[in-house]
Amino acid sequence: MKLFGNDSTRPRVSRDTADFAPVSAEKADEAREQARKKADKARDRAYKEYGKAEAAPSYEEAKAAARSRRASAKSPSPAAKSATASAPEAKPARGRRKLKIALISCACALAALLLGVTGFAAYVAGTDSIYPNVTLAGVDLGGMTLAEAAYELESSGWSEGEEAVTVELPMEHTLTVEAAAAGASVTPQQAAQTAFDYCHEGNLFTCLWRYLGCLISGGSAEVEIDVDEDAVLRLVEDAAADVLNDLETSGVEVDLDEAVIRVVKGATSVGIDARELSALICSALAERRYGRLDYSAGEAESEPLDVEGLHESVCREAVSAAYDPEAGEVTESVTGVDFDTAEAERLWEAADVGETVEIPAEITEPEYSTEEYEELLFSVNFGDPVVTTLRGSSANRINNVQLACKAIDGLVLMPGEQFDYNKALGERTTERGYKAAGAYSDGQVVQEVGGGICQVSSSLYYAALLANLQIDTRSCHYFPVGYLPAGLDATVSWGGPEFRFTNNRDWPIRIQASVDTSANTATVTICGTNLDGSYVVMEHAVTGYIYTNEEYPETATGYKALTHRCVYDAEGGLLSRTTEASSTYHYHEEDIVYPTPSPSPTPEPSEEPAVTEPPTATEPPVPESVPPLAPVGEAVQ
Repeated sequence: MKLFGNDSTRPRVSRDTADFAPVSAEKADEAREQARKKADKARDRAYKEYGKAEAAPSYEEAKAAARSRRASAKSPSPAAKSATASAPEAKPARGRRKLKIALISCACALAALLLGVTGFAAYVAGTDSIYPNVTLAGVDLGGMTLAEAAYELESSGWSEGEEAVTVELPMEHTLTVEAAAAGASVTPQQAAQTAFDYCHEGNLFTCLWRYLGCLISGGSAEVEIDVDEDAVLRLVEDAAADVLNDLETSGVEVDLDEAVIRVVKGATSVGIDARELSALICSALAERRYGRLDYSAGEAESEPLDVEGLHESVCREAVSAAYDPEAGEVTESVTGVDFDTAEAERLWEAADVGETVEIPAEITEPEYSTEEYEELLFSVNFGDPVVTTLRGSSANRINNVQLACKAIDGLVLMPGEQFDYNKALGERTTERGYKAAGAYSDGQVVQEVGGGICQVSSSLYYAALLANLQIDTRSCHYFPVGYLPAGLDATVSWGGPEFRFTNNRDWPIRIQASVDTSANTATVTICGTNLDGSYVVMEHAVTGYIYTNEEYPETATGYKALTHRCVYDAEGGLLSRTTEASSTYHYHEEDIVYPTPSPSPTPEPSEEPAVTEPPTATEPPVPESVPPLAPVGEAVQ
């Protein structure tokens, strides 16, 4: 777009101004004073040349004088006629010579005048400064060089502020078009070049005429700015599309704190005439009218409220946070939202286009938010960790215990999920790293691949009791174990016996198991969530003995143990006491104390046999309150 003012022959902006260097204000003032002096001298010379031209006769005057002389020659007076009759024939030739001299003098005067004017025009056209009394955008640039004019323009605020046009649009949108983006940015150097070209464009006489005009009445140079109309139109169309998009899609907000649903009343059009607005912006850029542009969009056509769609997209049931075992993280909680559709339609009809409609909402909070659930999940250990000693264990047995702990460490059981020890460990084979160590098998102590894993299963059984979990399957060892009290062990073998329990709590639980080789201990614990603060204390006691040797029926070959699960509330009050399990253990053969028979005296012969007392039965050994430990050479199962 071109700014009206200059015709097609007027100067345009030159872009080759990179070599301009700013000058100081003192130097600029000095240059202007010198330029004015030069201009005064040039004006004086012009006036002098003009005066000489007035003194010399013009061509027409010389021609009229010549005619007059010819007429006089053709009609002589009587005296002249008498003289002519008697005069010789040479007088007519003298008159012609005078005419020729006059013509030559006139031509020389004209030539001299033309030469002077041409020389002055060449001087004016060749000067390196802007003509006197020339202004640009109200700034006097007369007599200045390009660099001085550029400095003067910059000092006068040519480049101050942002070169951009700003328009306020609906939906609180703002469109800003920068002059550079529209190809309409003009630097002080380019503007100074425009003023210089205004003075020096054209031939010598055009420059002279422009100089005289500026000298007498002044001159005004105007910057002609070409605006890229297509670029501006694209910016306007993009801004209008953004406004329409906001009206169509971005107006729904659920404010849970305020219990309202905010919906912007949308429209199918925004009432923005892109071409009209683009033309206004282009005119402002061409005239360097930067800043805010007043513009009012037309009426927008509102769209109806899709109540069903809004209800489907906004309303939802409250969902509590939960643990996702596959992802290993807590899911996001969802707050329930609902609203009255009839009330929403009434509020919508009463609102204007672009206005935010606030629909009252019914908010339902979830049982647990994500933050609350994460804080409670796996937050407590159920009872003290079960720590058992590995003292007396071989390197192979410790290796097997380590593998078993590694297999179950970190396992999470969701509510209602069953744990299977054999399934968790898998078959114990040498290929899987297990080694041969002491184990109980068919009432014998043998070397078995995986020997020692029952120490981990027994510790886990005890930890499950302390977590108040449901025990599904458990068997005690054939022989007593030395790492846990009687009744708190659980034997396992591939193919059976099995050990299984179920997480009957409301929250997930996690198993933690490890081996401390420096302390020579194995530790198992179960952590989870304990909202009511209840806890379990296990009671265990030996309740009697078993007699399995027919030869010595009164000699104890083992004993029985009974365990009770006692549940207490947070304040220590007993909530329940239930029998957990009855366990039977056998002594190792070498630990059984059989009675030693006393030698019978040799009877003396008598006539009548003497009546003898019946033998007194040997009392079975009374076990200590703590069951006997496993053999001291090597720990087993």
